[in-house]
Amino acid sequence: MRRNNQLKSKDEMKASKGKSPKRSVVSITLFITFILLPLTGKMIQLVERGSDWEHVWVATHMLIGFVFTGFGIFHIIYNWSALKHYMKGKPKSE
Repeated sequence: MRRNNQLKSKDEMKASKGKSPKRSVVSITLFITFILLPLTGKMIQLVERGSDWEHVWVATHMLIGFVFTGFGIFHIIYNWSALKHYMKGKPKSE
């Protein structure tokens, strides 16, 4: 049995090389934007109305919202088979 801190074998490294990190990048980006959206929304409320800073925060909030929406769509696409199994009541074993 291998300990967590030991290096992977050559076979394990070869098997994991072909895998793309797309799912993890999408998930991490969704998490970060999920945290940033309410923070930028609160900043919009806190800054003075009509100031240049309000426009900056609104633009930032909208940009993060678009990124969140886009990556949310990719998240659904990359996890579609798992979602289908959840809807059928049979979780996919990995």
